[in-house]
Amino acid sequence: MGNTMRALYFYGPKDLKVQEVPIPSINEDELLVRVSFAGVCGTDNRIYQGTKKIAGPRIIGHEFSGVITEAGANVSGYAAGDHVTVYPMIPCGECYACQSGRKNICVNRITIGYEIDGGFAQYVKIPKEAIQRGNVLKVSSDLDEKVVSITEPIAAALNGVKRANVQEGDSVVIIGAGPIGLFHVQLTKLRNPGQLIVIEPDQEKRELALRLGADVVINPFEEKPDERIKELTGGNGVDIVIIDVGIPKLIEDSLEYVKKGGTYVIFAGSPHDSKITIDPNLIHYKEINLTGSSASTPEIHREVLDLIESGQLDVSRLISEVVPLDDWQRALEMKNNYQKIKVIIDPWQ
Repeated sequence: MGNTMRALYFYGPKDLKVQEVPIPSINEDELLVRVSFAGVCGTDNRIYQGTKKIAGPRIIGHEFSGVITEAGANVSGYAAGDHVTVYPMIPCGECYACQSGRKNICVNRITIGYEIDGGFAQYVKIPKEAIQRGNVLKVSSDLDEKVVSITEPIAAALNGVKRANVQEGDSVVIIGAGPIGLFHVQLTKLRNPGQLIVIEPDQEKRELALRLGADVVINPFEEKPDERIKELTGGNGVDIVIIDVGIPKLIEDSLEYVKKGGTYVIFAGSPHDSKITIDPNLIHYKEINLTGSSASTPEIHREVLDLIESGQLDVSRLISEVVPLDDWQRALEMKNNYQKIKVIIDPWQ
């Protein structure tokens, strides 16, 4: 290989540039991965728009698949030629969250693509801490590398299903049928819910939700979701609501969908400094479990890879388009405008 690579650098909101830079050099404790594909995430768009703050310059991109091209002398268990994906959030292992088994909300976490250079590049260096903490996940060379590149957000979605504690027979509402919402549809369906309802204004996404396992879809522009949900549940509301849209007003409006003793999971991140106003009596008298879901873990990421490899989960139809690195702006604007489902970048195209 040559000595340089192409990479997308973030300098500030709306200020990103593809540059030719040296390929990262690794030390004896690190790995170098040749990136095959990189998924475009809603958080990447929020960085681009300036609603998620990170320091530049930085190569962004935290969802990717690739092949190890170089392993440091002290690295064991990995070798050049291994096909991998990397869970990007690296926990410290020492804070109270990590010590209590919740390393996905590590107080001192650092993330590939946020604090350290990420996968919107032809090569990415994997630090010692990520290797030591099990973040580098080997995958079968038979798996589609495009699919492997989007497994990190599926792991986050699976964490959301676990946070919701979906049980067989539960009635579930999923708000938003973007990629995460559609991942939630498939993962929830694996738990045999009694009724799976999706709220989504886009007709194509509603139709896809039905094909992936939703029982009922609701267009919020044509009918009132609260009235339709009451009709579907005999006036009780549903056991679980998972909101996959980062719009605070929707959280305020959709708490009413939950029945007494039900669970409401805020999955999507909202713009910085967002606020919601809710009646606390709604939580109090209905004993609603109001919770959040953030990120995931390498172990859950492995669960997702196993589900895909075993054929229980097929997400290939959710990949809408593969674009070259130079089309980064169009990819992010599609995400910003809720177009397509999942767009991925081929840094070599």
